[in-house]
Amino acid sequence: MREKRTVFYGWWLVLGLFIIGALAPLGRFNVTAFLPFMMSELGWSRSTIGLAQSMAIWLYAFFVLVVGVLVDRIGSRKTFLIGGAITILGWVLFSTVQSPWQLNLHYGVILALAVSMTHYVPIMATGRKWFRRRAGLVTGITGAAWAVGNAVFMPVMTAMAHSYGWRDTSLILGICFGLIIIAIGFLLIRDTPESIGLHTDGETSTPDSGSPAEMEVSWTVGRALKTAPFLLLFVSYSAYNIGMSGLAAHVVAWGTDLGSPEATAGIFSTAFAAPWAIGCVAGGWLGDRYGKTRIMPLGLMICTAGMLYGWLGVHSQQGLALLAIAVGLGTGLQVSLYVPLLGDLFGRAHVGSLFGILTFGYGAIGGWGPLIWATVRESSGHYNAAAMISTACYAIGTVALLLVGRIKSAGDEGPGGRGIG
Repeated sequence: MREKRTVFYGWWLVLGLFIIGALAPLGRFNVTAFLPFMMSELGWSRSTIGLAQSMAIWLYAFFVLVVGVLVDRIGSRKTFLIGGAITILGWVLFSTVQSPWQLNLHYGVILALAVSMTHYVPIMATGRKWFRRRAGLVTGITGAAWAVGNAVFMPVMTAMAHSYGWRDTSLILGICFGLIIIAIGFLLIRDTPESIGLHTDGETSTPDSGSPAEMEVSWTVGRALKTAPFLLLFVSYSAYNIGMSGLAAHVVAWGTDLGSPEATAGIFSTAFAAPWAIGCVAGGWLGDRYGKTRIMPLGLMICTAGMLYGWLGVHSQQGLALLAIAVGLGTGLQVSLYVPLLGDLFGRAHVGSLFGILTFGYGAIGGWGPLIWATVRESSGHYNAAAMISTACYAIGTVALLLVGRIKSAGDEGPGGRGIG
């Protein structure tokens, strides 16, 4: 009689991570959805709100340094539970904002902390701790979650804000999102497969330690930081986010500049996020199959071309939608592969800490994007010049990833002696 096979618990965990990943980052992108309504009610400039958006990314970058360590030390389950409670607090306070300092505190600090504890670093690190062979696909699926959440909820948020006001929308949605995160953290999230007597990928036993191809490396954080691949990944992850975060923060406002009604301008965020989700899943699968360092530069090349078009050719709503689709797809193809590549190079033990350091650069450097885009828009009267700056940033990220691939092609098998992609 054949033994009945059960679904590996890791896939239930992926479902929980996906739901959290769809809801948690809306604590960062709520200002994007509400930007036209906030400017109209409060009378603030794009630069005032753009500064808060950049501050949120900067502080997020600082917080994830700690969050990455927390995931490795106390586990992702406790991290998500704490983050869910802070999510509720942050959204409730955000709904009461009356002055710029309150926006900076409630959105730029508290919600930044909430997102750091519930979004990319703990989600991607947890997925990598549970999967090895299918790591690219899994992080592609969970990495697509925020894009699915944005694609679904951004139009809903702009429509609700138009009908009921952005404050009531924030209050209701924030409480619901936080409670869902807490429930999933309690019911589904587990730190590692070993914590419940399982092995990565649902294997019946640990990999054969006598096989070099199957043996997992385990690097200290300090040693990993000194390697050329890590430094190049840091440059790429930091530089491309200047361009990406600027567009993500202002795509709705750019749409209204081009004549879109405020109530429906959230569709441009959907045009950016939906292809991102497709790109994440496709990029994860392609990275596992053909090599991560082959797929990642391709994604940023698409982004560079898209932003170049944004600089020279976007003068209509249709053009903006085309730009958003290209940049979303290209970014998605490469973004979910950073964590699997870190795990391949340096092992699972410190992948949370290492990805936290990468994300620090992503925020501390990339966080200038919203403020740069706001400043350029107010000085030039349009967003096309900001797209020019983003073109250069994406190009820098592309070159850094190509150099990682060149190290591989030159015969360097990477820090762990197992290949770079």
